[in-house]
Amino acid sequence: MSKFLILLFLPLNLIAIDPDREYTMTPDSIGWEYEELIITTEDGYDLNTWIYAANPENQKDEVLILAYPDAGNMSYFVYHASIMANLGYTVVTFDYRGFGKSSDFKIKSEYLFHTEFSNDLKAIVDFTESRFKDQKLGIWALSMGTMVTTYTFEDIKDKIDFLIYDAFVYNPEDHIRRIKSLKGNETFSPIKSDEYFLKWKAIDIPILLFAGTEDKVTTAQDAKSNRHKFTVEPEVKIYDGGHLMGFQHEIETGGFGKWYSTQMDEFIQSNL
Repeated sequence: MSKFLILLFLPLNLIAIDPDREYTMTPDSIGWEYEELIITTEDGYDLNTWIYAANPENQKDEVLILAYPDAGNMSYFVYHASIMANLGYTVVTFDYRGFGKSSDFKIKSEYLFHTEFSNDLKAIVDFTESRFKDQKLGIWALSMGTMVTTYTFEDIKDKIDFLIYDAFVYNPEDHIRRIKSLKGNETFSPIKSDEYFLKWKAIDIPILLFAGTEDKVTTAQDAKSNRHKFTVEPEVKIYDGGHLMGFQHEIETGGFGKWYSTQMDEFIQSNL
């Protein structure tokens, strides 16, 4: 099995922030056109950023920003991003401070996320909204990325049009308890659960939620039972598999990412 293929099935961390400074590949490794640039946050951190060009044959009027989970760096998601770019979306990926080629930052691995990552996402949203003025903008957030996006939402809500959340963390206390039960690891949240509840319940734009039937931490039941608590009730898609394994769903019949990307595409086009 090739190194690239192994990356498609690489298990992602459930217990700690675990950045990787080295890139496993870049978009041109698979022949995809992209632009690499540095975006600086308001507090002075440089974020390495890749902009995937949309397939001109399928060009759409939407841009996706990927807010990835707690392990690796943006190179782990080259295949994922290129699949959406092939459908006609411009895709913007970036590394949080302390990840990949972005500025150094002291990571507390036992945290669920760092509130400073909010400044990173805000900088990327500000840049993307300015760069692609006439296009709709959405955030595709995975696991830790859902917490970062939710924490940041109030500051960016006037610039984004939709959200796609996979493995959404609804309750930091539940999340910490489940990790402890499954892995024996102590983790901590930088935000109190009551404050976090208020933030996600206030989300008032279209949102698609993905959840895996075998995910024991960010569960499918969480997605089903909490959907009515949002200001705008989200669409929920359940896939067979574990944490962040949606791109593998129906891989035997449709190929890697076919089912998942189709759900994303249909949601975006029907809501915008």
